[in-house]
Amino acid sequence: MPREPPIVLPVSLPLLGHANPWALLLAKEEGYSLSAASLLSERYALKSDEKPFVRELLRRKRNVWAFRCDQRRFAGDFVVVDMSEPRPERRWVVVLDLKMGAPLVLGGGGAGVQLTHAQLAVEALAAHQGVISSGTRYELATGDKAAILDWLCAGRRRGRSVSR
Repeated sequence: MPREPPIVLPVSLPLLGHANPWALLLAKEEGYSLSAASLLSERYALKSDEKPFVRELLRRKRNVWAFRCDQRRFAGDFVVVDMSEPRPERRWVVVLDLKMGAPLVLGGGGAGVQLTHAQLAVEALAAHQGVISSGTRYELATGDKAAILDWLCAGRRRGRSVSR
């Protein structure tokens, strides 16, 4: 039985310059063959305003790391981690789901089923990336690209955290 691809993949500014960065990551970092990586890469494809969003976020907020979520796993669009805190267990984490034209909503409202497995994305990040600790609290946010960027870049006001 083929193994399930990772639920999150790291995003970086240099990586966004490639036509299919996800195939490169899946082949290089996860050990998939190039043909399998190419097929699986569609799960992470950036659509509409997602690529401009993550590019702008990484340009404006050098202290955050972004991770693309597998779009078939209902874990949101991105997991964003504020790396300015040196202790992984204290880092601020938010799982985002972009909704064109929608206002910022904290707590996951307005996402439908798109954030159903957000906790799995956060747990996978803790288990495999070493960026955060197991049990790290996280927030859910939905909204338009501009609304979420404004919120993240304005020093974010903490909303309801999720802890499981």
